[in-house]
Amino acid sequence: MTGATERRKKRQRGQEILEFALVITFLVPMLLGTFVVGTSIIKNLQANQVVRDLDNIYIHGGDFSTYPMQQLAQRLGQGLNIQFPTFGSGVNNAQANTGTSGDGLIWVSQVMYVGTTTDPNCAAVGASNCTNHDSFVFTQRIVFGNSSLNTTNPSSLGDPTGATLTTAGIVQNYVTDSTAKLKASGQTVMTNLWQTSSNGQTPLTDGQVVYVVEGYFQTPYLSLGAFTSKGAYARSFF
Repeated sequence: MTGATERRKKRQRGQEILEFALVITFLVPMLLGTFVVGTSIIKNLQANQVVRDLDNIYIHGGDFSTYPMQQLAQRLGQGLNIQFPTFGSGVNNAQANTGTSGDGLIWVSQVMYVGTTTDPNCAAVGASNCTNHDSFVFTQRIVFGNSSLNTTNPSSLGDPTGATLTTAGIVQNYVTDSTAKLKASGQTVMTNLWQTSSNGQTPLTDGQVVYVVEGYFQTPYLSLGAFTSKGAYARSFF
């Protein structure tokens, strides 16, 4: 009986290695996925906190068209790798300060609601000239960071492409210039959030503004095989 047992043990040698190999094929992907998901959650929390802090600064008068304020954003976003070019000599403001390096892109926007053709904004230019009545318009837009990320994850409000902006990002002729108006997707976002009476909310009226900061941060180092991070996008409204 003892001899039979010994022979059976010899035949079973190496079985533990095979079992371990089978188990590890499931455990490794699970561990990698847990790491990617967990780290992505941390990055999303950080992105939300940074964007909210920047929006809080913005509504209290922070001018992000200046280099010191962009550097402040960089410090607040430590670990998110926000990079942008330095200002040239004699340059105090830059509406767009973007390069192609770094992992972050920040959009800073002031959006106004323009009321009906009989409201003050339209009355000031004449009802027939009030192109952007009953719409949201950009009154300021500043962007800094890695411009290539705008293709990966564009601003949810769109861009005031074609509008005339000053170096401080102030949009000119926002009541009469159709290019200052938020595009359809941006109008939908703002209307759903601000032109509603749900939960006792009062819709915006002519001339009221919303301060918006958005940020997108890519996380290429979180891509492991089939587990690919889509980056972290956050936005804040005041």
